[in-house]
Amino acid sequence: MTPRRRLTVALVVTGVVANEIDGLRRALGAGALERIAPHCTLIAPVNVREESLETVLAQVRAAAAKSAPIAVNLGPPATFWPRAPVLYLAVSGDIDAMTELRRDLGAGPLAPPPARRERDFVPHLTLDQRIEPSRLPHALKALASYRTTYCFERLTVLELDAGHRWQPLADAALGKPMVAGRGSLDLELSVVERPDPVVAAWADEQWAGYSRDRYGEAVRPIKPYALVARADGRPVGFADGEIRGPVLRIGRLIVSPEWRSLGVGSHLLRAVERLGLERGCGRVRLETLRGGRAERFYAERGYVVTATLPRWREEHDFVLMERDIVVTVGGPAAQGRSGNDSRNPSTAGRDGLT
Repeated sequence: MTPRRRLTVALVVTGVVANEIDGLRRALGAGALERIAPHCTLIAPVNVREESLETVLAQVRAAAAKSAPIAVNLGPPATFWPRAPVLYLAVSGDIDAMTELRRDLGAGPLAPPPARRERDFVPHLTLDQRIEPSRLPHALKALASYRTTYCFERLTVLELDAGHRWQPLADAALGKPMVAGRGSLDLELSVVERPDPVVAAWADEQWAGYSRDRYGEAVRPIKPYALVARADGRPVGFADGEIRGPVLRIGRLIVSPEWRSLGVGSHLLRAVERLGLERGCGRVRLETLRGGRAERFYAERGYVVTATLPRWREEHDFVLMERDIVVTVGGPAAQGRSGNDSRNPSTAGRDGLT
């Protein structure tokens, strides 16, 4: 059987408004809260052949380029009952632009299957798609005053994953892309939040070729990692980053406020160092706020400042810190002060998001 991908195309709400709407969905007990972000569907879920994916992405880019950012009003709540037990926020504003965008998308591989009955397009943002009908009057009354505005600036392709969650696959800015060059050079520049799979595969291939040319055939690929610390089944600490050959870089090391000063950060850091040793790394590197609690946290555990990074983030100075790690007779350790030192159990504070 030819591989197929389950896709939908939507205008996805982000930022503060998304958090606000998710609060409404959580209060309603909406089952889809963890499966998909707040959104207005333009193309209902459809199965797309693997070989048609590039055509779909080109179609989405072309449709987005013809449009412009779309300003809408969200609210008040409404329902499709008795046709369906759906509670949603009404969408008003630039509906003509949404309708035209949907029309441009609804052909080719994204066209609905012939057996699907086409319904009139009703722009809406679903709050709960399976609400108990007896709760509808109360929910409509409780949320009757809800109103907000939002401007959609991107068109998003989402894919259904193995866990039945809709994950962003690619996006395209609404509006004409920038064009650079004159004469024989016609260069289109597009700003995306994530590269689509075709672009990502091309970039990986090109970068791998450059790395081999520059560093030799033995160069190791960059590998991301993540570590989670849980207590009673819920996350209380997290660390992630990437492994670049002999260097493990810490991108973030965070601990829940109520779990700080209990050694969680120290345990996470030791686990990161052990992971580095297991992956053949000899050094750990990170950037953190100069003079902050995190710098002191790492310094107490043997990390040294190797460079200052002026105005590195939000116009604040950061420092580059490093530590060599080695294997000792007693197990994983580090040069200088031991990574197993637990005499000071303090952990990184909020400014310790490295």
